[in-house]
Amino acid sequence: MRPIFRAYPGLADTLPMVSLAELPTPLNRLPRFSEQLNTNIWLKHDELTGELYGGNKVRKLEFLLADALEQGCTDVITYGAAGSNHALATSIYAQQHGLGCHVVITDQPDSPKVGKTLRYHLQLGTHLVHAGNYPEVLATAAEIKQHLETDGRRVYDIPFGGSSALGTIGFVNAALELAEQIVAGDMPEPDRIYLACGTSGSVTGLSLGLRLAGIGSQIIATQVTPPAISGPAAHCRLFNDTNLLLHTLDNAIPLLKDPRINVMHRDDEFGAGYAHETASAADAVQLIARLEDVRLETTYTGKALAALIKDSETGTALFWNTYNAQPYKEAGSQASAALPPELQKYIHNN
Repeated sequence: MRPIFRAYPGLADTLPMVSLAELPTPLNRLPRFSEQLNTNIWLKHDELTGELYGGNKVRKLEFLLADALEQGCTDVITYGAAGSNHALATSIYAQQHGLGCHVVITDQPDSPKVGKTLRYHLQLGTHLVHAGNYPEVLATAAEIKQHLETDGRRVYDIPFGGSSALGTIGFVNAALELAEQIVAGDMPEPDRIYLACGTSGSVTGLSLGLRLAGIGSQIIATQVTPPAISGPAAHCRLFNDTNLLLHTLDNAIPLLKDPRINVMHRDDEFGAGYAHETASAADAVQLIARLEDVRLETTYTGKALAALIKDSETGTALFWNTYNAQPYKEAGSQASAALPPELQKYIHNN
């Protein structure tokens, strides 16, 4: 029983869900980090959402995969950069539920993690197809769907990051989970919540859920993708779509105005682009590892933590760790030649 069903029992008959996540995720204060910054800093451990694979994507997949199964689909198709956590999580949990997984992959800056992610896909048997740009992504996806449907299969489309209105409900639930933990005395109500903003689903779901729960925290959304993807306009569209979907499923859920009232988007940690490491993110990752033995990365979580460090304001801040902490499978015997030629370049030093 997730908090969203406790808060709105009418959703039990209208909102399918498959249980993937180990929830609620823990909260704890970071004493050494708090002392270093002279403020009160807490951590939400969403790196532990799943036994097979953690991070923020698991919350979204509970609703997306349930919908795919409800519709009788045989396969899912999704999208992401070469090292995408979303694409990997989708493949892991889709195949756990008997769904084939197809991913249209785009390029990103190289790193050892990208190679490890692609090797994991090889072990899973994810069907990977490379695309060079967004129009090519759309055309490639259409070809895959047509081919599968010609073979009598039914395909469920999951957008980048799982950030549809349905997927975003996973983080409405997360906000209600946090509200229950605050009421239980697990932590004080935070003044600010910091997290990375990639495709807006996590930030937008938290924004909507906190308002439904009556929690007044301000969300600091650190953009790690271009503004067209993760900026205020994208947030407003997704907020309104998600709110309308929930209201349609249970009219006890009110329609809210002013989607941006509890969110501040900032792009000062964006750097040269998506997955380009910044000095401030690298420093933030090293600092929290040294002080609290917390492992982050520089594409998403390091940039969000850098924003928190830069602010160093008084009051209580909550850092929402969206990075998977479960170990990757050891590389098997699958040959990297099984990857599309455009993706083999990421394997050379892994």
